[in-house]
Amino acid sequence: MNVAWCITGAEMFLRETIELIMEIGPDSTELFLSKSATEILTRYGLIEKIKQFKMYRDDEASLFQITRLFSGRFNKVVIAPCSTNTVAKMAHGISDNLVTNIFSQANKIRLPIYILPSDTAEVMQFQTKSGKTHILFQRKIDRENIKKLKKFENVKVLNALKDLQKLFTAERK
Repeated sequence: MNVAWCITGAEMFLRETIELIMEIGPDSTELFLSKSATEILTRYGLIEKIKQFKMYRDDEASLFQITRLFSGRFNKVVIAPCSTNTVAKMAHGISDNLVTNIFSQANKIRLPIYILPSDTAEVMQFQTKSGKTHILFQRKIDRENIKKLKKFENVKVLNALKDLQKLFTAERK
């Protein structure tokens, strides 16, 4: 199992995703961080937890980073947590940053892609770093973009964090 794991600036599922990445370990996972991911991971104090992983950031030239997909090292791409902004860009074929370029190129070479959107239900509870809880309502446009992504070949849009966890639990057995 070798994973190209992309992280966006979504806060939903962030801590749980980092825990899962830590369980899988740096020998099997390379991280590709959007600009917002670097910002949010730093703010939450999580960037230190993942410093032993090979990490590529969107503030570097992305051509070299994307060519890693063509090395044959990876057997899948995971984009989790995936912000609604990134979901929208991928659904409409926009490849203007590291994560959306990885999605595009991985799809072209038919690598399996697993996406955990931050907005997985019509109504969700979200707790901020400060501990304040908010009720979030998924927008119609977000539901439409997720529906579009589900139609892409070799793309599996996951409905919950437990689906992502199951994917890796099954592989470790």
